[in-house]
Amino acid sequence: MTGMVREIAKSYYLLLAMPMFLAVMAALATARELLMAAVLSVLLVAFALLTDTRPTIAVSAEPSKEHLFAGDDVDVVVRIRVRGGFGLITVAAPPASYASSRRHREAFEVVEGRASRVIFKGFREVYREYRIRVRALKRGEYEFGRLRFAYHHLFGLRIMEDEVDEGTRLVVVPRYRVISRSAGAIKPSTVTPRVTPNRLGPRSADFVDIREYVPGDPFKFINWKATARSTEGKLLVNDYEREGLRSVVFLMDTGPWMRLGYPHENPLEHGASLVLSLTKVLLRYGYNVGLWTLPPSGIRVIPSSGQTQLYRITRAILGIDYVAEPTYESMDPVLLRIIAETRPVLVIITNLAGRGAVEGVRRSLCADRGNECRFPGRALLVDVVHDTIAVRERLGDYVPAPCMGRTGYRARLYEKLPRGVMAVTWDPGCEGVGTAVARLMPRMRWLA
Repeated sequence: MTGMVREIAKSYYLLLAMPMFLAVMAALATARELLMAAVLSVLLVAFALLTDTRPTIAVSAEPSKEHLFAGDDVDVVVRIRVRGGFGLITVAAPPASYASSRRHREAFEVVEGRASRVIFKGFREVYREYRIRVRALKRGEYEFGRLRFAYHHLFGLRIMEDEVDEGTRLVVVPRYRVISRSAGAIKPSTVTPRVTPNRLGPRSADFVDIREYVPGDPFKFINWKATARSTEGKLLVNDYEREGLRSVVFLMDTGPWMRLGYPHENPLEHGASLVLSLTKVLLRYGYNVGLWTLPPSGIRVIPSSGQTQLYRITRAILGIDYVAEPTYESMDPVLLRIIAETRPVLVIITNLAGRGAVEGVRRSLCADRGNECRFPGRALLVDVVHDTIAVRERLGDYVPAPCMGRTGYRARLYEKLPRGVMAVTWDPGCEGVGTAVARLMPRMRWLA
């Protein structure tokens, strides 16, 4: 749009140059009929100089809401006020003002109106107000207060480009389902023993086992006699039962296979919605819930209970993004200590689209390197299938996309997983989040 305005300015340059050239020719040839061209050129120059004043431009954008769910629409009111100047003004409101940002291009689309406008400023003050409707497609926290504008004098004597930032931010939360009638399959049984294998609370006096030392263990729990008898020379500690509630830790894979599909509809986005839905149900029935990423990225939520924990996990999910070249080495030491102390159920959200994904999961979960993988706990792996999403992308709306589900290739990949990991296939293109939650909760309760 700026290029179009510059082309218009060039045409005015030509219109101004032609009469000036005729005026020079009239003076040289002493032709009276060419004097009108000289007069016209003088008038054009005078008019351009009189209108060459620096304009005062004020722009603002006001969204109707700043917190919304993925898939919701937000109305943005753009106001423009111009004093002074004479020419064309281009204004780019969000999301057009963030055209250079990949995150904004993938996260928003304009469904009604135009985010960029061209306004002609004459002799009078100009005030314009227009409304656009923007749809949020992808979860995250985004800047949404930048507005860019450019002023071009009608004869090209002055060009101004500037931007303002009002500091507005939009928080787009993944949609999650609230399961209200699944108490019989989700709520812990009343006959469950009082002492459960996964707790998060103060240690009791009940001895459980002797295990390898993990950074963070109190020194008073070191069993020096067992350490002296150890043939491997490892430091051993006494493990005591902890009081508290059952714990579930979600591990979200951030490998490149989590981005297969649409930018706003892929295993990572569907996995985020599933995690929030499961968290809502688990917290309702008193579970401790935590969140980590694979590989570790610094985003972690220590297991806890209460509705405040849902807010913490939601804020953490907003910052999770895929990694183009992940390095799967080992778990976060803090998570290893929690696994050793509380024996939580690990729920891994991934997309086993190839051997690279399986090897990444193995390297992250295995306690020892080598041919035999010793997994330090119990895990439920949710394989978010992207095949139906990819087929739907190719076929469009002309042919209904078939449900791919679990294939023989994925079944062979499941055999490469560590022992103690239960794999469950979920095809978000054919099965909703609510149905997936109802199907996964009995398996999680069985592991607990």
